[in-house]
Parts: sequence; structure tokens; C-alpha cells
Amino acid sequence: MVLALRRVRGLGALVLCLSATLVGAQAPAAGNRVAADAQVAGNPDSGKTVFMAHQCFGCHGYNGETGTRLLQEDGTFSPRLQTIDRFIAFIRAPRPGQAPPIGSSVSMPSYGVSSLPDERAADLFAYIRTFKPTEPPLKDIPLLDRMIKEGGKLKR
Repeated sequence: MVLALRRVRGLGALVLCLSATLVGAQAPAAGNRVAADAQVAGNPDSGKTVFMAHQCFGCHGYNGETGTRLLQEDGTFSPRLQTIDRFIAFIRAPRPGQAPPIGSSVSMPSYGVSSLPDERAADLFAYIRTFKPTEPPLKDIPLLDRMIKEGGKLKR
């Protein structure tokens, strides 16, 4: 019984930690909001191919909901996604010391013109801008899904 309670408490702490990670706390700067449904140039279908080929989902999830959130809770995009120019400037030089015009990242790889031409970057931008502010399906969060299933098996 005591072991089961410890597992439940540990499971609860892990769920809380994971949910805090999924929610994120990076709000866009005041006065710098663009609606998620604003029209953008680029081909979102081609952008999805870029997103998958460069494995962006590894950090950002399949819908931009994990890692550094691409889509904010209020349905607006990260300041780096407010315009195509900001997006391209960021992906070209995301690390500190590379002097990106907006913010920086210690883990985001840079994508030069040779590895991601402007046209493909515009496609990627268009694809990312199709993301909607919804909770990801539980099946898309394998660890959390497994934890919930295993938690249901604990005896009281």
C-alpha cells in the first residue's frame, strides 16, 4: 500500500512537471501580437516536408506544442514567428553571439541559405503558421500516455 502511494505521488509529480513543460511560459511581447490565422506567403504542404526532414518535431512536437512553444496559449505566435523576416533572421542565427535581431536559443541549430533556401524557409514558416492552439492528443505524448495507463493499474 505504501509503495503504491509513493508511486502515485511520484507519478503525480512527474505529470505536473510534464504539464508545466507542455504549457510553457513564454508570452509574446506586448504590442507584438499577430493573429494565428494571418495570411502568409509560402506553401504549407512543402513546409511540412521541411519540418519533417529537418526533424523540427524533435524539439517542437508535431504541432509546435513542446520544447520552445511556437504557438502561444492565447493563439498568437512566438515573437520569432510574427513575420517571415523575423523567422528567417532567427533560423539563420539563433545562437547567442550570432546577434540575431530577436532573442536567442542555445540549442536551436542555425540553417544557412545553403541548407535551407529562403523559399523553403518561407514554406516552413507557412506550415508552422497552420498550427492551432489546441492541446495535443494524449497519444502524441507517449510518456504521459503510458504513465496514465500504468497509474490506472495501481492498487489502492
